[in-house]
Amino acid sequence: MLRPYQQRAIDQLLSWFEHNPIGNPCLVLPTGAGKSHIIAAFVKHAVKSWPDTRVLMLTHVKELIEQNAEKMRQHWPNAPLGIYSASLNRRHIDQITFGGVQSLRSRAAQIGHVDLVIVDECHLISHKDEGAYRSLIADLTAINPRLRVIGLTATPFRLGHGYIHVGDDVLFNALVEPVSIEELINDGYLAPLRSKLTAVKLNTDGVHRRGGEFIESELQAAVNKPELNHGIVSEVIKRGADRKSWLFFCTGI
Repeated sequence: MLRPYQQRAIDQLLSWFEHNPIGNPCLVLPTGAGKSHIIAAFVKHAVKSWPDTRVLMLTHVKELIEQNAEKMRQHWPNAPLGIYSASLNRRHIDQITFGGVQSLRSRAAQIGHVDLVIVDECHLISHKDEGAYRSLIADLTAINPRLRVIGLTATPFRLGHGYIHVGDDVLFNALVEPVSIEELINDGYLAPLRSKLTAVKLNTDGVHRRGGEFIESELQAAVNKPELNHGIVSEVIKRGADRKSWLFFCTGI
């Protein structure tokens, strides 16, 4: 059963399409909102309502392909579902296909007619008419000029460009934002955030910026030092010893 805001997301998407005969919306959902459940329920509704509808669900990593396909099976066990991903050693195209963009980027003819392309982590799509996503979508649009695209992301902007629906050559035309982080926290779906000052301080003096962001190579050189890393790990162990899991955001690999 969908949470109220998840059903609201689907209702708002359907309403957007009803009032916009052309164009492509981007559905903005905070991390932890359960977008794979929303995708699954929306696709099931679309195919059940319009039985000839063909859907392609695209993303860039195999873990998301597996996760999204699994949720589709949960919502619709007998869904006409295929997975096309070289990294998963799966190459099956069906009425609803979950695939990797790199595996499918030159296979529009094999995919054939598609009515709806859904792109997870769509902020990775170039705002210019270039790249694997744009190339594949262009080829599929040549097959079906009425093709529509839905993007999903928690961060609807690109560095050096801004919001992904603003500009001349952008793929998306509007943002659909059914729920906020504040609402998810207040309703008990997300844990409240608490920030703390750290004992270890990182010094970014001398690190230059490009496009409003630190230059990654310079930032990595400034902060990736043994004494800093040791201090950070020690502090994390002290603060998070009773936690079940930790998540680190790092510069570099």
